[in-house]
Amino acid sequence: MSQTTQEKRRFPRKVLEKTAEVLDNNTGLSIGILEDVSKGGFSILTDQGVRPSETRNVTLVLPGPQDSAYRVSLTAECVWCQTISERADFSAGFVLRTIEDQDEVALNYYIRDYQVAGEPQEA
Repeated sequence: MSQTTQEKRRFPRKVLEKTAEVLDNNTGLSIGILEDVSKGGFSILTDQGVRPSETRNVTLVLPGPQDSAYRVSLTAECVWCQTISERADFSAGFVLRTIEDQDEVALNYYIRDYQVAGEPQEA
């Protein structure tokens, strides 16, 4: 990712090394795998195209210690979706629209505490 792209983002993104599913709250089915997450949004890899401005009610199943998981439910709006050239899959970016207070606290703690291997620790 270029420095210019990073500067446009309001919140720093955490790129995940462990698989984290994104579930559709209406069907309970997986719609994709989380690529990265921040306080303001996330991106996913998915096998289905998502229309920009489409709003989804989803649950992020975030990896926790010792194979546990944090489940964070929210509503997010797709802001972009593009085909991944080497496969027939898509990458889509979402911005958070609504989130319950307790889920927001859990997401913020997760983002703060999630440590990617080789990433410098925050002071």
